[in-house]
Amino acid sequence: MTTSGAFDVTQLNSLRDAHLDWCAANSVDPKSELGGEAATYLLQAFNAGSRSADQMIAALDQFIEERANRVQLGSSVIPSTSDRLPG
Repeated sequence: MTTSGAFDVTQLNSLRDAHLDWCAANSVDPKSELGGEAATYLLQAFNAGSRSADQMIAALDQFIEERANRVQLGSSVIPSTSDRLPG
């Protein structure tokens, strides 16, 4: 980020490239809900120190893998933001 707290052109291009590359590799529409969630995580990875598109994508892939490892077959469904919560 610049001293004013805004992103410079190089940083914006890295974020955009990471988002488009990850979405293309995973057959995800960048404008979909999942595409938006990916963009949010890529931004978090950037804020945590990842600077290149490859570093941000690696951080997102690691996050997804760690979440997938916690899923147990046969467990009950976990509501997502698009699901209606009971009650």
